[in-house]
Order: sequence, then structure tokens, then C-alpha cells
Amino acid sequence: MAHFWINRDVAGTRERQLDAESYGVEGDYVHFYDSAKRKVLSIRKETAFLIERTSD
Repeated sequence: MAHFWINRDVAGTRERQLDAESYGVEGDYVHFYDSAKRKVLSIRKETAFLIERTSD
């Protein structure tokens, strides 16, 4: 699993962090998946200005 930051240090946005295996974009959403390819979190891509993967 990797650690992801969403909008880390981006002024005026909500900062989030989570552990997930991977992520992908589908339509208007960014989906984060666990190792079994189940969705851990889904966010609208218009709210995700920066996605950082910080570790494995």
C-alpha cells in the first residue's frame, strides 16, 4: 500500500491523506483502490488539484 496526499499544501483546498494501492480516473471522479481493486475513496476530479504518492 502507498500513502497518498490530496491537495497537500494547496491553498484554499481541503487536504486529505489515505492509504491505497493505486488510483485511476473514471468520468468525473478519481477513484482510489486497495490491493483487491476495491474502491477505498472516490472524489470529484474538479476538487483534486494535486495528488502525491509518498511511499510504498
